[in-house]
Amino acid sequence: MDTVVDLDLAQYVLPMLQLRKRQVRVLSRALNRFVALKSSPEGWQPVTPASGLALGATSTGGDVDVHIGKKPMPAPTEAAEASSVPLAATESDTVALDIGGEVYRMTASIPLDPETSRDTQGPFSAYLSELRDWQAVLECPGLRSMWNYYVRSCNTLEMLDANTSITRAELRNPVPGQSKEFAHRRDMLMVETSLVDPTTVVYVSTSLPTTHDDPAYLRERAPFKRAYSALWAWCVEIVTPSIDAIPPPPSSHYTSNSQQQQQLMHSSPSPSLSSRAKPRVCVQVTCFLHLDLDSSWKSNNALACRAAVNLIPSLVAHLRLHGAPPRIARIGPSISIDRS
Repeated sequence: MDTVVDLDLAQYVLPMLQLRKRQVRVLSRALNRFVALKSSPEGWQPVTPASGLALGATSTGGDVDVHIGKKPMPAPTEAAEASSVPLAATESDTVALDIGGEVYRMTASIPLDPETSRDTQGPFSAYLSELRDWQAVLECPGLRSMWNYYVRSCNTLEMLDANTSITRAELRNPVPGQSKEFAHRRDMLMVETSLVDPTTVVYVSTSLPTTHDDPAYLRERAPFKRAYSALWAWCVEIVTPSIDAIPPPPSSHYTSNSQQQQQLMHSSPSPSLSSRAKPRVCVQVTCFLHLDLDSSWKSNNALACRAAVNLIPSLVAHLRLHGAPPRIARIGPSISIDRS
């Protein structure tokens, strides 16, 4: 005798739909915050890096000069919230909306060879000028413990599409910038995405709040306590200055007589573009970091963020020494790997 089991699929489907909407909303909020910070160069307060740190200081990354600044974390605008997927905020989502504090910005400019437009250091120096290689390293969670000294281990929990994923990272204990270990280790649940065009790679991640209705693999579990980041973003740009902005070389026929100078300028042909210095191509790297380890450790959160000045040199050193890993170009029944 056949038994018909009537399952109420709504109790399984609706929570997953709510989860997907919340993931899209949280990621959309982070992207809007990134755009707001990247488009407002004013208001950054210079910050002295945390002293006594020797993190990421390798011979292949030591030439990178990093500037660090901070400003209050911008609140989501009404327009940004309206553009997000409509969803009744849960209790944990409301907590994420109210995360305050400061966001830290690290910037560095890495000059490339003007003849080849490539880096000149390390066995894999050519990788610094290839944006797809930056994207491959930033997207690979298994590599983060090798160059991101905040991370002890990191794994992908779920792929939402070819460029968007959910990851869980276990942080080191103590976190860089702190001298005291936490009684409970910290982990982070992040939703991440990457965007790329011919001159720019953007990688944006943010913490994903969870509820008791979420799958068990997303929820906080002992012995860890959940750390939060409203924004952890990278922007890598290939910058080529305009040839018109490069001044011509100084004339060797300098004279103090202004009339002679004018006659010389009118009688001598103007320097050609080929005689001018070639444009100095460079890789501009920017990292935005907001980190909340625990509400009772506010002062040490700032120290941990100030330690992030070593993140960019460590990432550059990794690319120079190890190159980029193969990148999964698509997901689905058939998976292709970009080995170029």
